[in-house]
Amino acid sequence: DELFTDKHNAERVDIGFMRVQQKSDKKGNLVQWRRETRKNRDLEKAARAGTLQVDIDKVKEESIESGEIFTSIHNAAEFYGIYEDMFREGYFYPCVNLDIAYALEDDMMAPVYRGNMVKPREAASQPEVTWKSKEDDIWCLALTGLDTHLTEENQEYVHWLVGNIKGSDLTSGQELFNYMQPFPPFGTGYHRFAFVLYKQEGIMDFSSFSNDKSTTSLAERTFNTYEFYQKHQDDLTPAGLAFFQSDWDSSLRDFFHNTLQMKEPRYEYEFQAPHIEPWREYEIRDKTISFNEFLDQYRDPKDIEREVLVKKLAHTHPYHGDTEGHIKYPLAHEQDYQGYFDAPIGSKPLQRRQSKQTPSWRMVQIMREKTKDGFYASTDHSHLRTDPQLSQ
Repeated sequence: DELFTDKHNAERVDIGFMRVQQKSDKKGNLVQWRRETRKNRDLEKAARAGTLQVDIDKVKEESIESGEIFTSIHNAAEFYGIYEDMFREGYFYPCVNLDIAYALEDDMMAPVYRGNMVKPREAASQPEVTWKSKEDDIWCLALTGLDTHLTEENQEYVHWLVGNIKGSDLTSGQELFNYMQPFPPFGTGYHRFAFVLYKQEGIMDFSSFSNDKSTTSLAERTFNTYEFYQKHQDDLTPAGLAFFQSDWDSSLRDFFHNTLQMKEPRYEYEFQAPHIEPWREYEIRDKTISFNEFLDQYRDPKDIEREVLVKKLAHTHPYHGDTEGHIKYPLAHEQDYQGYFDAPIGSKPLQRRQSKQTPSWRMVQIMREKTKDGFYASTDHSHLRTDPQLSQ
């Protein structure tokens, strides 16, 4: 909030409906229910055995009735900067739950919650949107891309806009812009796309939208949520919110070429070359480092990283990971590297310090490689990455 105030020099304003406070008797009942549930040993046993069955629909219904789901949506929207980038100093607590899902193959659905990932190929077609409403209520539904505008800063693209919706029947509304799929360009990371459901005071006049509703012109689809709300704030109030993230996939190449009739934009980062300090002195002033470490200071870091990666791949199995992971004591055979060269026949014995088969600097390097220290810290293997949803 402090950063927001400094940026816009304004206080936060709640532009939504007044929140319904939970009654104290309901809170007391909830506390009592929790105590009784924790004393239920049958539930605890089933949970530990993995046989406990939970009715997800009932959990969702209770979350909506208690208002907890709307608090979660609000907190997620604050975290992702949805309110700040759409309404500037404005914010609201949703009070209408939006059920949004994109149809996929094999009767699968890609739902939209609060910041989850939906790929462009999954969002290529218009989603199914439902919410609970009275028959005489009038609504306006908007879908905008907060980060996708290619030419103007702080502007959005409107991907879908339907006004004067009667009840929860989307087909009864006045479609101002047909649905257009997300199109985050290559190399621009994750883009946010937000559904906002507005409650209208009555039938509104949207004649100012003189464009063709099926237009694919990005200039005509340039949109600003703050200006839209500022113009109609007396006639509509935000009540529902859901948003997702999306990033580039290969299906967008055809969309840019054949739908938007433009060359596909691609963005790449140009990294500056690493600074390598020239070697101007012939004397090693820091006696605490070995000679090879001294030389590494003047090498290209990419060369060092490549050398370390090659050594890591040498003991990496594609399915079993680190083939040396079973070694518990990597320094147990240190004496194998401490042999000495024999003196030539008829010559006096060599000095011990000068006859080592493995020089001291190489010995230090071997020890660091085996203990995964210094440059070799990246050779340490970690567990294979898994889907975060599967690990919950």
